[in-house]
Amino acid sequence: MSRATATVTRFVFLTDTHYHPQAPQDFGAPKMLTRASEVLAATAPAINAVAPDFIVHGGDLLCGGGSFELSPKHYEQSLRDVSQAFSRFSAPTYYVPGNHDCDAVEYSFIAFAETFRTPEILDVVEVAPRLRLALANLFHGDYHGSGEWTEELDAALRAADVSARDTGAGLLLVMHSWVMPNFVADGESPDAGCVRGAERLRATLEECRAVVAVFTGHRHANRIRLLGDLIVVDTACLIGYPFGFRELTIDVKGWMDCHFHQLELPDLMQASYQRSDELWNDRWRGEEGDRNSRVLLPRLHRLWR
Repeated sequence: MSRATATVTRFVFLTDTHYHPQAPQDFGAPKMLTRASEVLAATAPAINAVAPDFIVHGGDLLCGGGSFELSPKHYEQSLRDVSQAFSRFSAPTYYVPGNHDCDAVEYSFIAFAETFRTPEILDVVEVAPRLRLALANLFHGDYHGSGEWTEELDAALRAADVSARDTGAGLLLVMHSWVMPNFVADGESPDAGCVRGAERLRATLEECRAVVAVFTGHRHANRIRLLGDLIVVDTACLIGYPFGFRELTIDVKGWMDCHFHQLELPDLMQASYQRSDELWNDRWRGEEGDRNSRVLLPRLHRLWR
């Protein structure tokens, strides 16, 4: 069987683009918010060159919320600018909200959801034969910095799992915040950077056997980990070092090829790199296996076998 006929789907995952049209400063490393327009202009051409079947954005398209001094006028401009730029994607594109996609006054996601179609709670979309996206909105209730895995989300994922198992389909869960911790600084909670209710979510994922992989952003680091027999794929931000997105290919046997593409912005890459020490740059970039690897999705392999 040739590689072309063995491929079920090829898609792109990008996250944390953090566009700000008039950033007064770059704020925390590795972000380069003052040069967000350059990153935005480079994004669609780079992703279209991969020719994916579909595209998924993991949230934080914007710089809303209380961290980046984004005025209501500039929030509205952000929505227009990013919508126009991403309309140039050549493949169907799916979005989940991040904590910085709300406005900076009311912390409302209404305008964002009207501009970029996002799930009210959990949307399930069939993207390939026996393969579905489960797109989770972690901010459908009260606002929390990392979002919350609510009872409503838990029930919706369990229902999607039953439906998927009945047809032998795999679910790719997409959400903004981390499921499992890492890089916990002194004094931080063991679940720092994770969604609120992460412990309950991890228990649910153990039971929902049709969920074959989870994709997140939020903490701006490349990481591929096993949670039992579940693959968890965390992805670095696009607005700072290492300035990239993932190309992922899934084949008929349940193998997934991951390749991390960096934008061709060498001077911007160097400027962002110089804002941090080598340890933090290594964390954001991830090890070679966190960027480029071929991994078996054990649950998908069993479902499809």
